Amino acid sequence: MANTRLIKPDKNYKNAFLTYVEEIKKSGSETYELYKNAEIDFKLYVDELKNTELGIGLPNGWVPCSSYWLVDSKDEVLGVIRIRHRVDSDYLQTIGHIGYEIKMTRRREGNGNQILKMGLLEAGKMGINNLLITCDEGNIGSVRIIEKNNGKLKSSFIDSDTGERVLQYIVKL
Repeated sequence: MANTRLIKPDKNYKNAFLTYVEEIKKSGSETYELYKNAEIDFKLYVDELKNTELGIGLPNGWVPCSSYWLVDSKDEVLGVIRIRHRVDSDYLQTIGHIGYEIKMTRRREGNGNQILKMGLLEAGKMGINNLLITCDEGNIGSVRIIEKNNGKLKSSFIDSDTGERVLQYIVKL
């Protein structure tokens, strides 16, 4: 956790990011779907992330979203956080402003707390003052991280796709 920082997606981190993606893939995480295009054409992948942040070429129903990578002092990519600039649809209300993950081999080291803490600072710079963050009720690690970062439970609902209870938190900046 020492000396971690958030960076914007950067073509110079190709090997580090692809190592991250490989670990996500091997873990069987469904978030691999978000990263698989990086394996095909990394430059295009990074360009698409930049366009998504600017709201360029977004699919119907999408909103601008800023991505950041958590890296350590050795430039290892430890995690990814995505900050949606607004949540103005029913679907976006279910996933919230922020999505993040830490690769399996670097969990339980404080990296989840760090990525959310730094991500909240970035969201504040964007003028997002009341952030909606969601997580599955059974994801105790995320519940603790969100609550440690001043998340206040707003409500919960049952995800119609998974049958899991999803908790909705508000973080006021």
